[in-house]
Amino acid sequence: MKRTVIILLILIISISLFSSVTFRERLKSKVDKINVSSEVKVFLISMIPIFELRGAIPLGILAYELPIWKVFPIAVVGNMVPIFFILLFFDFVTKLFFKVPSLKKILESIFRRTRSKSSVIEKYEEIGLMFFVAIPLPITGAWTGSLAAYLLGLSFWKSILFIFFGVLIAGVVVSFLTSLKWLGAIIAAVALIYMIVSNYVKKRRQNGKNIN
Repeated sequence: MKRTVIILLILIISISLFSSVTFRERLKSKVDKINVSSEVKVFLISMIPIFELRGAIPLGILAYELPIWKVFPIAVVGNMVPIFFILLFFDFVTKLFFKVPSLKKILESIFRRTRSKSSVIEKYEEIGLMFFVAIPLPITGAWTGSLAAYLLGLSFWKSILFIFFGVLIAGVVVSFLTSLKWLGAIIAAVALIYMIVSNYVKKRRQNGKNIN
């Protein structure tokens, strides 16, 4: 049993590392087609959901060979630009999309997923928002954090401020892991596995309590 678990963990880590590197390479190949400087490419990548700063920093340092002192501020600013507009105009966009049935279903699905992942924000509000954004994992980040802040009705300027703090912390973590190269990727993969297993165990316990 122990051997099976160890083998499974090794496979998951290997798949995680391979898929993340492959995904980054695909993104890089598409962005490289745009005739702009490497700095602008880092900025554009940091604006993209899911990738955000955690994808822009490794590409900027490892692929474009830019110094960290240049990559870090560019990625932070790029990550924050769409967040400002999400919090500012999302209410208007929501009202507009809700008039179209198909778009309404898509938004409602996004809202459900966001609410299910934002319990820490609901409990600790702005401080929870900061730590939620600071964790550089696929289901967290500034995009998801800003949607959660909007859904929970948090203050606009406080949300911007604490998301910014979270982005800064995430930037430091990602920069440190990037400096470790493959070791950093392994650490990130292990953290992701731990989070998945923890969520699974938590749901099993909750289901067990509901049955009882």
